[in-house]
Amino acid sequence: MKKIKFFHLAVIIPVSILITVINPLNLDLNQKILVSALVMTTALWVTEAVHKTIACIFLLFIFSVFGKTKLYGIVSFAWSDTILLVITTTLLSVGIMKTGIVHKYAKRIFTGNSFKIFKLLILPYILGIVLVFLIPQAFARVIIIGAVLNDLIITANDSEKKAKQAIIFNGFIAVTVTYMFFNSGDIVLNQAAVNFASDLNPEVKEALNFSGWFKLMALPSIITSCVCFFTVYFIFYKDLKRFSGSMISSCNTRDKEDSKSKELASFCIMGGIIILWATQSIHRIPYWIPAGIGVLIMFALKSLNFSDLKSVNFHLLLFLITVFNIGKVLTQAGVTSVIFTSLQTLIPDVNSSLYLLIIAAVTMIMHICIGSSVATMSVVLPIILPLTVSLGYNPAIITLISYIVVNIHFLLPFHHVIAMIGTAKEYYSDKHMLRFGIVMTIITLVLLWAVYIPWWKFLRVLSL
Repeated sequence: MKKIKFFHLAVIIPVSILITVINPLNLDLNQKILVSALVMTTALWVTEAVHKTIACIFLLFIFSVFGKTKLYGIVSFAWSDTILLVITTTLLSVGIMKTGIVHKYAKRIFTGNSFKIFKLLILPYILGIVLVFLIPQAFARVIIIGAVLNDLIITANDSEKKAKQAIIFNGFIAVTVTYMFFNSGDIVLNQAAVNFASDLNPEVKEALNFSGWFKLMALPSIITSCVCFFTVYFIFYKDLKRFSGSMISSCNTRDKEDSKSKELASFCIMGGIIILWATQSIHRIPYWIPAGIGVLIMFALKSLNFSDLKSVNFHLLLFLITVFNIGKVLTQAGVTSVIFTSLQTLIPDVNSSLYLLIIAAVTMIMHICIGSSVATMSVVLPIILPLTVSLGYNPAIITLISYIVVNIHFLLPFHHVIAMIGTAKEYYSDKHMLRFGIVMTIITLVLLWAVYIPWWKFLRVLSL
């Protein structure tokens, strides 16, 4: 358990109370308490003044006492399709990783193509797409790619270490960008975007099913991948040019392999799951059911055992339950309608690309302040979605704009949990994220203006 940061608490609590006293939005008492609690909890998450779980429990308690949402409506998310999907795909990823097949073949691919820097930088993008269909959890994918690159590249001095850091950072960015191709690319973030929006506009869930998401996002994501690739290359050019083929490990120790039957079974399980996910709009079976069946088969084959259940992160589940309730509770309490009215007077009522870029910029600022990508969408979407839909914008497009911003724009580790894994394992430093993030502040808006918006207009899902 992390230590309590009393200094941070001494600042956060009075500021949160002060917001309640000032009441700039003219809220009633219960609404003021809800907003104050949300501000306090968000600050606690960002500063880690207390453990994230404690902050979540506090906010859920305030929601249940001062909100208009019934207690059952708050806690019922614990057995929702989203939580069940997170649990089952986590176990699926563990089962796949335990077979060793992904690590084995990924290492072979990297070893055979790693003596040229461009090949070494491009490979994570290719694997990022392929591994989506084998490992549903983005966390597991970056852990594998990071571990393979870390084992593969050996360094003898600081110059080579800097080159290695830049190469691994590129691998993490590759996974982050390539899971934008599919709605199942990141079970947590991608599904969070769809579900937050669907709570407000049920049509979003249908519009952003597997095929709908792919149509709207695949081509722009290819361009985004190219842009991110060259952005990393030019930002860290001085570090990358220190790379040489002699840094590639020549170690010939054999990787631990499971039986061929288990390898084949794992491929068949994931193949069946992906087919069912891709055709979900036809058969309507919830995503977690095929994943759950796959988990049961893995238990039967002993690819998984009961000790693997501890891989399901309780703290993450509680965090997701909390953030998924923010929009619903604030909406039912009338807070979002008050904010909506205020924003109508602040943001110009124009049907143009500029308006969408303003929405993107607001989301970007909120993301910098709040930190968590999921938490940012849980706060932003309930506010901007009603506002933009009232002006005639497609809710699926607004959802994707928010998702794109929180996914490819970040400055520090707490802004992006996938990139944070790399800093936690000391593969690269916070400075790598900051250097990349500063440049991406402009590039993100340019990509929306020059790539995504024109593509959506071409598909006639956005009319400006």
